[in-house]
Parts: sequence; structure tokens; C-alpha cells
Amino acid sequence: MKTGYFDCFAGASGDMILGCLLDLGFERSDLLDGLAPLGLEGVEIDVKEVTRKVLRARALEIKVQGDQPQRTHRDIAGMIDRSDLPDTVRENSRRAFDILAGAESRVHGIPKEDVHFHEVGAVDSIVDVVGAFIGLEKLRIEDVVSSPLALGTGSVECQHGTLPLPAPATMEIARGLPVRGWHLSGEMTTPTGAAILKAAARAFGPVPEMTVLGIGYGAGSRDLTEIPNVMRLFVGERVVGETDAVGFDRVTLLETNIDDMNPEYFSHLYDDFFSAGALDVWVTPVLMKKGRPGFVLSVLADRPAVPALTKAVLSGTTTAGLRVTEVARCKLEREIIEVKTRFGEVKVKVFSLGSTKRCAPEYEDCLRISRARSVSIDDVIEDARNAFKNTLKDRP
Repeated sequence: MKTGYFDCFAGASGDMILGCLLDLGFERSDLLDGLAPLGLEGVEIDVKEVTRKVLRARALEIKVQGDQPQRTHRDIAGMIDRSDLPDTVRENSRRAFDILAGAESRVHGIPKEDVHFHEVGAVDSIVDVVGAFIGLEKLRIEDVVSSPLALGTGSVECQHGTLPLPAPATMEIARGLPVRGWHLSGEMTTPTGAAILKAAARAFGPVPEMTVLGIGYGAGSRDLTEIPNVMRLFVGERVVGETDAVGFDRVTLLETNIDDMNPEYFSHLYDDFFSAGALDVWVTPVLMKKGRPGFVLSVLADRPAVPALTKAVLSGTTTAGLRVTEVARCKLEREIIEVKTRFGEVKVKVFSLGSTKRCAPEYEDCLRISRARSVSIDDVIEDARNAFKNTLKDRP
């Protein structure tokens, strides 16, 4: 698997990310062809080589001619959904703009769908977001990791007036992510850059173990006096090993503390949450303020199910609010097969870690057979495990 590591020592922006990809062999012509399904008009893209202090890097300049409509999140989402972009590009681009809109919504107190993006929704940011995911696909980078985000100080002028740095939208996007501060004055990580990385990366931290195949440099628009204003992208092959069977993705964790609800209600709420799309639900007893016993309700979900689950938790419990966190998840390869036992066919989950495989007989399936055949459920489970072991012996 090809891995890309974004080294954001001087911050992150959309043009820096695209510059890295272009420096690694993503062609300008492929960028233009890839953006064509969006139907953007009056857009010119120039790519040139520049020097930031002592480092050579690729710089991107987007020129927009003529008037452009002011677009809301709803407009941009519709533009992406109607296009015939590759599925992964379309899904990740939508995800990045959802992250941006969610941040602007929380900062300005307006519905996400009605957010007018101003700088973020300008044509150059649409090019940056969609172009970044086109580039990752063209270079066949399937696994993305990022360093912690670097943040500057001072203030920035925008259509909302003078805002402090780091920009409020950037800090909203950075919730749950590792960051580090710099004494440098100016914006180092932009909302667009942070959103692209949050949508693309399965983790933020040190360089993962890999064999480095190439390094790309993307330039920021300013020429800093203290450090080179560039981002680096290391691309390599993951070191082959047993952990190659582990897959990574990102899911959303909804949590809330409850100390004033009858615990009996949790039994039917579990069914409601799973019906609304929850991946997992659990309750943890805790001791809350004033010595009150309470519970932490945790619900894990894929992003599309979050709105329905948020409504289900807020309407079905006594809580007044939720904590929403995006988390990285690693999981083993898995499949469900049927094995033949002396009691009949039983479904088992098979988990793989390299050449090692283990199974977990489906409890509900074993319970059904146990009741139908009037045998112990332990006997059914043991027979299913033995049958699975026999299937391994029969394989070449």
C-alpha cells in the first residue's frame, strides 16, 4: 500500500498540499482534466518552481476571471454530487466541505447548509479541495498520515473583519487533532488546509514506517524570514508485515454524561440507536459532580449516520448536549462464512491478521440452532469452531 505523509512544519494550506502533489508528478493537465466535471468557468491555473529561503518547491497560482457566484455549502455540495468525479474523490471532497461548513456554522451560529463560504468557498478553494483528492488518486496514495498542525499568531483581515489567529474556523476543525504553536506572526494553517488533511488522514502523528519513494515540496504564498514556507509530502510503500492486514478508517464518537435518567431506558435505546445506524453503543458507570452516580453513553457511527443519531440521543435521553469527536479506527480484515456442523450450518465471523485467522461463531445463529435442536449452546459453538479449524486444514 502506498502511503503519503504530510509534514506540516510551516503550516498547511490548500495550495501547499496541491503543490506537493504536483511536485511528485501529478500533472497540471491531469488536474485540469479532473476538475472539468465541476463546470467551473474563467479559471486559470499556473504552476511554477520557486525558492522559499533555501528550499525549492512547487507553487500554485489560481487566477479567476469574471464574476463568480457566491456559493453556500448547499451549492458546493450539489456541484460535487452532480459531477461524474470518481467516487472516492467525490466522497472525500464532500467530506472536506462538510468539515469546513460545520466549523463556519459553529463559529457564526448559522445552519451549516446556509453557510456562505466567502474565502473558503471561493473558486480557488474548490480547486484546492477537489484537486487535492484528484491528485491523491492519480498518484495512487491510499493511506494518508499528517504531522501535527502548526499554528501561528496575530490577526487576519477577512470579510468578517479582523479575526485572531489561529482563525476560529481553523481551531474548530482542529478539535480532536494534535497541534503545535509557533511564535511566528501570520496564518500558518488555513481552514481549507486543515479540512483537507482532516478529511484525508487516518492519523496525525510521527512518520509511519515505510520505504520512502519520493518527496514533494509545496510552497506557501509568503516568503517567511524565519523558516522556509513549504510543506513536504513523503510518499512510500508501507513495510510489509503482519499489520498489513489491519485497515484504517475514521468514524465519529458521540458521547454524553447522564445522571438523571432511569437506567432501564437504556435497553430500548440500544435498539433505537442501532436502527438509526450506530456501529456500536455502550454505557459506562461513572461518579459525577456532587458525588452523584451517572453514566457515560457512547455511540460510534459512520459520518452519514451522525445527524440521525444525534437526534435519537437528544430526543431519547435526558441529556442537553453531546460531545462529537472524530476518531481513527483500525480493524482486522473480516468475512462471514458458513460452516457445516453436526447440528446444521452455522455462520461464523473470520478475522485475519496476516496468515493468522480466528473465528467467532455468530451468537444469535448458535442460539437459534440450540433452541431448535434442544442442545446446549456451548456444544453448538464448540462444534462451529472445530468445523472452522477443519476448513483451514483443507486449504492448500
